[in-house]
Amino acid sequence: MYNDFFAKILEPDTMLPFQFYGKKQLSGQVDGQRKLMLAILQDAVECLEKYRTSKSSVHQELYQNALNWVRDPGADWLFCFTNVCDFLGFDPTFMRESLLAREERERAKRHELRRRA
Repeated sequence: MYNDFFAKILEPDTMLPFQFYGKKQLSGQVDGQRKLMLAILQDAVECLEKYRTSKSSVHQELYQNALNWVRDPGADWLFCFTNVCDFLGFDPTFMRESLLAREERERAKRHELRRRA
């Protein structure tokens, strides 16, 4: 479950296991709290993927909310990006940098395509 999901969102990089897993490793059994946290993270990543180029104002709002959630470095509420990643055992800094780098690459691709048109 985890491998498929995170393989889709992270570009292949050379890294050490502790850089990916953080301080804790995910167990094979997923309890309710982990399912909730994973669903929150997965929803944000899917919003970034699905609505990146949408023209719909509703979809753009979902995209922007997900992007703002990932960008926010704070840890002042339970379901913030940092706390969700920590709870799941992922390094929040690495995850944030990976997701934002992916968004920047996609933005650059769109810009280049528009420039060529």
